[in-house]
Amino acid sequence: MAPTLRRAAILLCSLMLVVAASGHALAGVLDDQTRAERAIGYLRTKQKPNGSIPAFSPIGSTADAVLAIVSAGVGPRILQDALDYLRSQAAAGHVEGIGLKAKVVLAVDAAGGNPRRVGGRNFVRQIRLSAGPDGHLDEAAVFDHALGVLALLAAEATVPAGATQWLLDGQCPDGGWAYDSPYDPVNDDVHCVSDPSTDFFSSDTNTTSYVVQALVAASDSGWTDDPFAFFDTARDLDKGGWAYSTAFIATDANSTALVLQAYAAAAVSVPGGGRAALRHLQYAKCGAWAYAYDGDVKGAPNVGATIGAGPGLLLDPLPITGAALGAAPRTPRCPVS
Repeated sequence: MAPTLRRAAILLCSLMLVVAASGHALAGVLDDQTRAERAIGYLRTKQKPNGSIPAFSPIGSTADAVLAIVSAGVGPRILQDALDYLRSQAAAGHVEGIGLKAKVVLAVDAAGGNPRRVGGRNFVRQIRLSAGPDGHLDEAAVFDHALGVLALLAAEATVPAGATQWLLDGQCPDGGWAYDSPYDPVNDDVHCVSDPSTDFFSSDTNTTSYVVQALVAASDSGWTDDPFAFFDTARDLDKGGWAYSTAFIATDANSTALVLQAYAAAAVSVPGGGRAALRHLQYAKCGAWAYAYDGDVKGAPNVGATIGAGPGLLLDPLPITGAALGAAPRTPRCPVS
């Protein structure tokens, strides 16, 4: 081979090796959509024969899993089995309370079903008619009331007069909302705690996220104090994620995902490293998320954390809509059980 041709061949081979090496490097970096899809692949392995995907609770977690499936856009068979389970539980009278009814409505609506007819029950109507004179839904906790408002909005139902104002009036002075009850200016401190020996619910990131999403979806985000300033106080500056409350600052997947959904709902820029903190808790190959760290080591794969993580990572706030058309990926077994 002539020297010129030989040099050209060597140069071509070198370029091919560089391109191949670059391809391998890029292949090792998972985008967030792929991460969310792998999570559904993991959830497939955890789905029970009856269609449920139990974690924190069978019905509530299965409803949340439907949202994760729709958000990721994969797993139609997993989705259908989960919906069949929810409908069977509704028909059996097992879906009780505003929060649980709201989760089922959000799930069925997200999947394109009729949220007014779930197992022969009209949970939309039940939620709407439960409102008291001040708009408070069935004397529910703040957490459940916010979910109820989101469910009504998802179903394009009329939100009772005063329902969003009840949330606004219940904001703690620190900018957050407490799980159980609204702020009482006479008895509560800035974190909505009345008596530390008996009141165990202070403002928390999970409730605050649901309230923010509900108020934004209702176009009524006229809060007095900045909830994103509250999120700042609950942020883990070491790992980059968010804790459940300011009482113990440590990144957990569910709180981090919910906070990310609140940022997305309000169109507020996510602080640097916020999504990366959630990525770091995933076992990327098998798709599962750990709930939190054990020291500096990720904890075991956790079904509840995996259910919650995807919509947060994809910055997909409630109400979620979409379609799960593609097949969920086959994922390998996680390294730990």
